[in-house]
Amino acid sequence: MNDLRLLLDLSKEEDNLYVETGKSCRAMFLIDGFASYDGHVDSFTDEPKMITLEAGGKNILSSITQVDVDYMLTRNVITFEETHVVIHEFENKKLGNIEKVGEKLYEIPLKETSSIKNESIAGTLSTGFYALEYDDSQDDFPLSINRLLVFLYAEKERVYRSGILDNEEYDPFIGEINRFMEEYDVEFEQSEGTELILSTIYLMREYLNQEWEQIYELLENG
Repeated sequence: MNDLRLLLDLSKEEDNLYVETGKSCRAMFLIDGFASYDGHVDSFTDEPKMITLEAGGKNILSSITQVDVDYMLTRNVITFEETHVVIHEFENKKLGNIEKVGEKLYEIPLKETSSIKNESIAGTLSTGFYALEYDDSQDDFPLSINRLLVFLYAEKERVYRSGILDNEEYDPFIGEINRFMEEYDVEFEQSEGTELILSTIYLMREYLNQEWEQIYELLENG
């Protein structure tokens, strides 16, 4: 998604950081930054948040105050696309490097873009079918991918805690699972572990567009 633009409208005090795009998709974003005052460094990192980006409009991400503008801010917008997860890293050095595009309206520059295949992320998830937290002690992923995995595991926990087998929200997915079990001759034991596996598969389907054949292979190799 190369047409992603990140804009800051300082004429507003709330809901003034937003994305414009020509393509709708599911996304997550997070903001971190730091400022230095008289030798003291203040830093923060927001929790990742989920958003569905709509084409042709303002997709509100957050509210940036005048105090926040004095920070060196990095904003990661991670989009879940058909074959890849794309990580867009935007950065502003206070107001020093942003482009004024209107009255109190600024565009925050894109520092870099990277991507990873959906199947690679799914493969990583499959190594922790029974886990609710991501253990980053054994990997050497870039920070942005690490955060993506932390977010996905948090989403997995949310799905698991909401009761994937009993919550009618997931009825269409459970219908797909039943057809998958019949077609591929797969059985799941009735246990807490089953709900963890199903929550992982839900992520693979909803976020990473994995086909059932790919999921079967991951289950076989997991």
